[in-house]
Amino acid sequence: MPGYDLVIDYELLNTLAKDTERLKEQLADSRLLGRGDFFHKGDLGGAFGAVNMYLLQWTGPFDNAKELLEALSQTYKFAAQKMFETDASFASSANTQAVAWKHSLWDMNKKAYENWKYLTEQTILVHAWDKNGHEYLKQQRLADPNAKDAPAPPGPEPTDGEAHNDDFGDGTNNYNHSSHVTFDSDGKVASSDTKIDDGAGGLTYHEHTDNGKNGSYTTTITHTDGSTTVIEVHGNENGSGTRNVTETDKDGKTTSTSSYTGTGVNTDNPQWTNTDPDATDTDGDGKNDKNDPSGSQNSNTGVGSTV
Repeated sequence: MPGYDLVIDYELLNTLAKDTERLKEQLADSRLLGRGDFFHKGDLGGAFGAVNMYLLQWTGPFDNAKELLEALSQTYKFAAQKMFETDASFASSANTQAVAWKHSLWDMNKKAYENWKYLTEQTILVHAWDKNGHEYLKQQRLADPNAKDAPAPPGPEPTDGEAHNDDFGDGTNNYNHSSHVTFDSDGKVASSDTKIDDGAGGLTYHEHTDNGKNGSYTTTITHTDGSTTVIEVHGNENGSGTRNVTETDKDGKTTSTSSYTGTGVNTDNPQWTNTDPDATDTDGDGKNDKNDPSGSQNSNTGVGSTV
């Protein structure tokens, strides 16, 4: 049986959610959903009774349709936002890695240029002979400052990356990425800030991370619905550490918190244990393991995430 790729346009899905919401509002005409706001006799004359009877009989069905459209709109919106944020999260990491790669290349060129520049300023005493074969001593530069193959100046330090797309030229299927990354003296990523949106579609994602020592970092994610997730990891030299996750809604109200203790926090493969004995997420992957057959249903320990 041949395989198929499933492609879902979450921008189109988000637009469909907005259109469904507008249809719901159109059905919510006060004359259809409020018995006290029916037409007046003076407006309709002899048709007054028949029209109002029609409205009275259809108030319930229209009200039910409104509720169904509201639920459908929210479903479309939720699916669009979740799929967008999944892509945006991967894109955020990719953007940071792309800037870091450019920075590594720049740093390599910078060191080569600085080393060559240093050698052009240094001399050693060497033996030389004139045209008559007489030996003499002279100062010789270790590198030729006029060499044609000399390394080029590295230019400004790369810290920013941008990407824009508009496949159809009409404002659909487009995106805008902007990233700013800072580096410490060793060339490691000190902080990263990425913003992603789909233009006029209204889907947005913002992720900011500050990195510390021993695997420590703080990441703040602002989701497309205005809610936020803050992940705070503190690592120690011996590899132990803690991880706290706080979720807030768009109004800043805390909706959930979770905390973990960890080992190997200063490595690429930390192990986390949820400190809440009644936690649904037992392995730190952000999923409800009590309903997830792939989760650690009988254990509180699993591989942690560095999201």
